[in-house]
Amino acid sequence: MHFTPRQKHKYRRYYRAAGFKLKRLLSTRATWFSIVVILMMWWWVNGGRQELDTVKLGAAGFGRDLFQDGVTQDMQFFPPSNPKIHYVGRWTATPNQLRKDGTFPGVYFDIAIKNTTSVLLSLRNAPGKTAALATPSTDSSPAIPNNAHLSFRPESANAKPAPPVSLLARIDQEEYMLLPNASSLVAICSGSLKRNAAHSIRIIAPMTDDQGKGVVQLEGIWLSKGGQFERIEGTLDSEDYSDEDLLSIQNQVGEKHRTGLSQLLRGSGRSGRAEQQGVLKDNGGLQDFRDRRKLLEVVTDSPGSFSRRSQGKRTGGADGLLAGVMGWEYLLGEMFGVDHVAIGIDGMCLIQDCIGGVGQPAGIGDAFFRSGPPGSAYLEHPWLFSRYVPDVMVLNLGSSDKTSIDFHVSEYNKTAWDLSERFENTYVSLVKAIRTLAYPKHPATVQSERSNYAIYVPNTIPADIPIFVMRPLRGELEHATQNIVNRLRADGDKAVFWLDTSGWLDPDASVDDASKQVNEDFYLDDRSVPSKWRLTERGNQRTAIFLHMHVCRYLARKGEKCPFLPTEVYQGKMFDPAERDFERYVEGEKERKLKRLFWGEEGAEDVLEKTE
Repeated sequence: MHFTPRQKHKYRRYYRAAGFKLKRLLSTRATWFSIVVILMMWWWVNGGRQELDTVKLGAAGFGRDLFQDGVTQDMQFFPPSNPKIHYVGRWTATPNQLRKDGTFPGVYFDIAIKNTTSVLLSLRNAPGKTAALATPSTDSSPAIPNNAHLSFRPESANAKPAPPVSLLARIDQEEYMLLPNASSLVAICSGSLKRNAAHSIRIIAPMTDDQGKGVVQLEGIWLSKGGQFERIEGTLDSEDYSDEDLLSIQNQVGEKHRTGLSQLLRGSGRSGRAEQQGVLKDNGGLQDFRDRRKLLEVVTDSPGSFSRRSQGKRTGGADGLLAGVMGWEYLLGEMFGVDHVAIGIDGMCLIQDCIGGVGQPAGIGDAFFRSGPPGSAYLEHPWLFSRYVPDVMVLNLGSSDKTSIDFHVSEYNKTAWDLSERFENTYVSLVKAIRTLAYPKHPATVQSERSNYAIYVPNTIPADIPIFVMRPLRGELEHATQNIVNRLRADGDKAVFWLDTSGWLDPDASVDDASKQVNEDFYLDDRSVPSKWRLTERGNQRTAIFLHMHVCRYLARKGEKCPFLPTEVYQGKMFDPAERDFERYVEGEKERKLKRLFWGEEGAEDVLEKTE
């Protein structure tokens, strides 16, 4: 195209003016600020948020590593896969064995140590109150052959840590130490232990300040140089770990456990030798059934460990944390000195799609078969029941269902009778599922079958795990719970029993102020919606005492010292001494009449005189 000189001059003037305007526009601060904002928005929408999280985690990890290097300079590290750590409850190991995560309120672990003055816990839980719940990694990691059975994939740097978790620590049966909002590196004791003495330590996660949804992410334990773990009852002392302490002294510990995933997939190494010794292996966890603590498992929708003054608040206060070891489910196990697991989800109904219930549409029966409670990422993962098998189970369900029925019956578009029958059917299905899917055999039978040597099983061991179905402590759905046991026993399950709790506690001995609990069994928690009656400290203690005599013969070391309870106790009849004397009188009269019938009046009198 040909331009005339006049047109060329015109276009030059136009471009000069446009360039001047653009230069002037770019010289202002507002323009550059707008450009930066637009670029930031574009970056954020196109994955900037994830990149920022990665940078934060990397920086936090780098800072934590520097901090740990300074604190742990003269200490040695033990990984969570060490078999001398005795885990109790629902602990899930990552496939690479670098961490163990504990879920459900009251989860704990025991250790026995020697030759150390200090003990530190290494947690992945992140400091700060705004950390997101831990989620399994979803990054595109290399494919692993035959890993469909694993609950978790190897975690990446993008996997977010869990929020801080409040803990309790007890050393050598002394007073509990409070560890509120624990994260990263937690000092249990610093230079205060006697090096030449052996010590036992228990770490408990009550989870009363986060409504039971917390997670303990244990990465390992630090001891003073030369410190060692000792074997405690219920853990494995395998030859494959005999050199673990020596590796710690040489700062080589961790080299073996970091290859745990590859050994697990190859089916070689220590796992193969453990199987040859007749030892159960599940997801990296090793357990010797030749030396196993007895275990109690409780499933309840009304845990005694929850108190009004702390429920749902991340305060880490003494009232809330100590309540975690004052609930009846914890006290009952401690009475016998056995392991105890509680699947306690406050306010969660047994029936599904429960209006007003916690965790709906799931029911507490669904949560029982999962690795974590509702609200946590671990609800998505099934629980492997071979990791522990209880000697006895106690089910205390129905309180939350009754509350839902009372307050929302009109929303169900069903009658209260229909909902009660639905509760019964769900309860029966849960017990049958426990029998067939969770614990089909008694732990003594499992011990015998999984060992490649003969084990004598006493004939006093029950064929099935005893399951006690409690009447809710305030009588909610009382007849429904009794009908449940009658139906199960009619179907042939003779190891399920109904516990009539009427008379254990006084429903009238209740207060509406949690600070006045000394001589009362219940108090009204007005922070719950709707308000809910909860057990006081005295109520928890009385409940544990009454349950003690029922589970004694299954958990006590010497069952012959436990009280004998007649069958009437489990058939809905309270044991009445006066009624027993009357029955003895009736039996005596029957005996007299039979003797008179066969020997006559005189002969009967002679026989009676001789027998008396």
